[in-house]
Amino acid sequence: MGRVDATQLELSADHLGVSTVVRVAGEIDLVTAPKLQAFLLEQLDQTHAVLMVEMSGVNHIGSAGLRTLLAVRAECDRRGIDLVFAECSFIVLRTFELSGLSGFFLRGENATG
Repeated sequence: MGRVDATQLELSADHLGVSTVVRVAGEIDLVTAPKLQAFLLEQLDQTHAVLMVEMSGVNHIGSAGLRTLLAVRAECDRRGIDLVFAECSFIVLRTFELSGLSGFFLRGENATG
């Protein structure tokens, strides 16, 4: 299990077979987005099927956070890994909705919150 702590962001990962579950809590902004991106890309190196990102503890996500998630989505697509967002906070869901990215990030049950 890996763990990175920044002033405003907590990240942890559990590797389960060919999949990885990443938990994100805190603020994703211009300062913390690079740490999130580096952490998620590091987890991709140990993932072969699904990267699940649990974001129920995220209380702020700015445009830098959205750019990070788009970059990680592109890398997952390139590697043939499914990127799944699970248990997103209201803030995350609302940001996805307002940015027009709900359909891009969320599918099925996740799309309804």
